[in-house]
Amino acid sequence: MEKSLQSIEFRGNDGRHQSGRVYNMSVNNYYKPANVILQSNMFAFQFTNVGDVKAWVNGMVINPASNPATALGDSRSISAHLLDIYKGNITLSFDPNTTGTAPNVEIVQLYYAEAY
Repeated sequence: MEKSLQSIEFRGNDGRHQSGRVYNMSVNNYYKPANVILQSNMFAFQFTNVGDVKAWVNGMVINPASNPATALGDSRSISAHLLDIYKGNITLSFDPNTTGTAPNVEIVQLYYAEAY
């Protein structure tokens, strides 16, 4: 059975016929180093340091907030062009030399819904 991506039809502000893709999201928090399991048909992801320990996602540093109780730490987003699918890895690690005690990175993945 061949899979295809769902699309929806609508009229834009200018009245012209347009289509869009149906997507969903997953949100997960990670408290230890991990190779994150990717959602099928993922096209974008965001990661935010919500803990008090420096972390890296795919080698990009995300520092914690100076006061994690009242603020979020660094955040980054990675996204693709229309209909591109991310086929790489998401690798998370934490700094073992940080004085914090609560490592926590939130990762949001956006992915196209599938139709059969």
